[in-house]
Order: sequence, then C-alpha cells, then structure tokens
Amino acid sequence: MKDLANRHFVSPVTVTRIIEQFAKSFQINFNALPEHLSFDEFKSVKSVVGNLSFIYADSKDHSIIGILPSRRLTCLKEHFQRYSLTVRSQVKTIVIDMNTPYFSLIHTLFPKAKIIIDRFHLVQLVSRSLNKTRIKVMNQYNTSKPEDKKNNRKLKKYWKLLLKDSDKLNYTSYAYHRLFKGYKSETEVIDYLISLDPMLRDTYRFYQDLLYAIHQNDFDSFIASLNEPSIHLSSYMKTSVKTLKKYAPAIKNTFVYAYSNGPLEGINNKIKVIKRIAFGFRSFTSFRNRILLSCTTKNKK
Repeated sequence: MKDLANRHFVSPVTVTRIIEQFAKSFQINFNALPEHLSFDEFKSVKSVVGNLSFIYADSKDHSIIGILPSRRLTCLKEHFQRYSLTVRSQVKTIVIDMNTPYFSLIHTLFPKAKIIIDRFHLVQLVSRSLNKTRIKVMNQYNTSKPEDKKNNRKLKKYWKLLLKDSDKLNYTSYAYHRLFKGYKSETEVIDYLISLDPMLRDTYRFYQDLLYAIHQNDFDSFIASLNEPSIHLSSYMKTSVKTLKKYAPAIKNTFVYAYSNGPLEGINNKIKVIKRIAFGFRSFTSFRNRILLSCTTKNKK
C-alpha cells in the first residue's frame, strides 16, 4: 500500500479507500450463475479458520465469481443457499479436486450439476503414490554395503525420470552418468531402476498405464487398469486405486468434458505472489479486495 502511495503521490489511506471503492463494484449477483463452475481453495490469512479460503469461478471465461473466507461445508452451504434453487439448477458442471465436502455440497445444492475431477489431481494422486514407493525401496538399500549405497543414490538422484511420462523418455541420446560410470539413455536408466525391486517395477508400469489412458482420454482403458492391478503393487498405490474407484463416476465426466481447474490454479498462483509481495495480509477483506483488483482488471483493445 505504501509503495502504491509513493508511486502515485498520495497517502496510503487514499490507496485503501480507492481499493475499497473499487471492490464495491464486484458485489456477487445472487440472481445468476454460469452453467459451468470451478471450485478451489487457497491459503489465506491467519484469522481465517483453517487458514484456507474458498474461491469459485466461471469455467468458460475464467472470471472470479466469489471469494469466501472459509471452505468449511457450513460456510459454503450458507453462501450458496442465497442463490435460488432455479438458479442453482441451471449449473451443468462443476470442476473440483477430490475434497469430500465438495461432493456433499454439490449433491445437496446443485441437483443437475455433473461433478468433474480435475485431471491434474488425478495425475498428482498416482504420482505421489509412485514417489512414496520409490522412497520405500530407496530406504531398503540404505545399508552399509557399497553396492546397496550406489543403488540408494541412484534411486534418489533419478526420481524425476521415474515420474516422467514414458512416451517422453529419450531412448536415442546417450549421456554420461557418474553413478553408472558410463553412457546411458533415459530408458536404460529407468530399466535399471525398476529392475531393483518387483514392487517398484509393477507400480511404475501401472502408473504409466494410467498416465497413458489420461493423456489419450480413454476412460475404458483407465477403468480396465484399475480393475486389473498387478499383484506386486505397492500399498500406497493400492490406496490410490481405492480412491479412484470410489470417484469413478466423477472421473468419467473428466474424460467427457474439456473443463479443468487449470485457469483457477493460475489465479491461485497469482494470489500467492500478491501475498508474498505484500509481506502478508492481516485482514481477509483487504486481501480479497486486492485479489479482485489484480485478477479482474483486463487491458481491453
């Protein structure tokens, strides 16, 4: 605020007053809702319960509709009940992550809306499970034996290659790898790593099957992979499989509709930058006003 005041030769109080006046023009219209919505949360100020605030936007034009201080179910129900049932019934799709309260909210207040789980969160769920599996195998090689120590360092160094899409792995170019004391391609490094443990091998292949189905937008292949998991699948990946099966109907909508939470995640990233540049905010209202000011003004030709 002081920096804005210095640049424009006004007082900090004037800056605050102008931002508050600007925020009044962004009152939520409870008489209308877009047909396609996106729900998400972001880390807010300390005074907010749970430190997480709720944001929802239009999935088509990516404009922010509203920002609530809390993402708790009671707060969300109280807010969305201010929209009439007729308005809420016009909503066709809602993109969310796998947050359980959102499912309850949508089933209760949006009777005709189809739930879409964001693709990024699907990939994130299975990639975390694979990474935890790698760490578990890596720790098994943390012994006093020199050969085990080498394998431990290899599993630690090349963790990004394991998470990389197999279609993007380079199998033609060779580079010198100090831990292997020779030239190897990325595919050869992966082949060596997954040969160290059958659990890591099967979990890696299962992960790549799911990744391929998501990228090819093939829901049938995705479900087929979930229904026929490998015997040596890690416990972390088995837990993810149960979660994916639980939300299978919503995941099917992910493959049908092209909407995602990507634009909203971009807004959330901008919110983090705003908060960092300002060295934090004490008031939620000031924080919300600043977000609206930064994320809703556009340069029109």
